[in-house]
Amino acid sequence: MQSVVPSLRVSQQQSSSNTNFIIRGFGNGANNAGIEPSVGVFVDGVYRSRSTSQISDLPNLQRVEVLRGPQSTLFGKNASAGVISIVTQKPQFEWGGNVEGTVSNYNGYRAGAFVTGPISDTLAFSLGGNFNTRDGYVEDLGDGPDTNERNRWGLRGDLLWEPNDDMSFRLIADYDEIDEICCAAANVINGPTGAAILAL
Repeated sequence: MQSVVPSLRVSQQQSSSNTNFIIRGFGNGANNAGIEPSVGVFVDGVYRSRSTSQISDLPNLQRVEVLRGPQSTLFGKNASAGVISIVTQKPQFEWGGNVEGTVSNYNGYRAGAFVTGPISDTLAFSLGGNFNTRDGYVEDLGDGPDTNERNRWGLRGDLLWEPNDDMSFRLIADYDEIDEICCAAANVINGPTGAAILAL
């Protein structure tokens, strides 16, 4: 996302649940569970206060909005640096759906699907699910397992009630589970300064 949005920087810390969003050089909180970020993340208008609750492969994504600068007037607290607003598709009153899948190296498998349709003239629903798995690609030379694996899945349900043309209500429930051993990093090439520093 940062490749197409000016002034946005996305970084991952020690784990996949420690993702940090920085807008115009401002952002904090991903590396400390006690600090809420200054870039607020909202999914369908609901504030997600921790990075762990923001991770989900939403199969029915409609758009992602990046709002730069203070947004507290519209979004409340924790939006002093900006907002990332994720909007999913509303349930439709016509039957539809989507299925997608990907196979990659390291036994990587990713799939997502959703279905939507009417229950009555005023009530529609959508159901979606996803999973994403991959073996670790960093080998532990000790007794530990390979790290930097991926193992996550999620479910999402959405009900839309439109009693008339001027009123609508949405009831959304989602559940995501992440069980990963992440994240490891290694130097590809040791620089010439390493020996000098160790000699001190």
